[in-house]
Amino acid sequence: MRLAQEATPKPEGLVADTPTANVVTERVEPRPERSSQPENPSPYASFGQAHAVKEKKAADDLAAMILADLGKVAGCPTHGISVTVYGSNPWNSWLSFGARIGPLPNKVELQEFCDLITERLKRLYDVAE
Repeated sequence: MRLAQEATPKPEGLVADTPTANVVTERVEPRPERSSQPENPSPYASFGQAHAVKEKKAADDLAAMILADLGKVAGCPTHGISVTVYGSNPWNSWLSFGARIGPLPNKVELQEFCDLITERLKRLYDVAE
């Protein structure tokens, strides 16, 4: 880093070869601000920055899609299970089990799988209002 040195007025009577008489004055100019955008932008500059438009689905349709995927899991009951999609952005899902199911040994696995399916569908769909 360069420091700017200010010249001090010479007192009268100083000889030119004394060290205090040879003061160097350097002026530091501020650097111009650089733009984050290049001067000649590439035609491909915005490639990869485009956001994909998500398809909109009704909450009932998304719940049916989650329930259909859950039905493919081994040990998933065919009755007494329901999925509710709620919220708009971001939307969530809620998996509930009815009393008719009885003891369910893989309940935690089904809930985790429901969360995975929901995250996958969130990347693809928005909830239509």
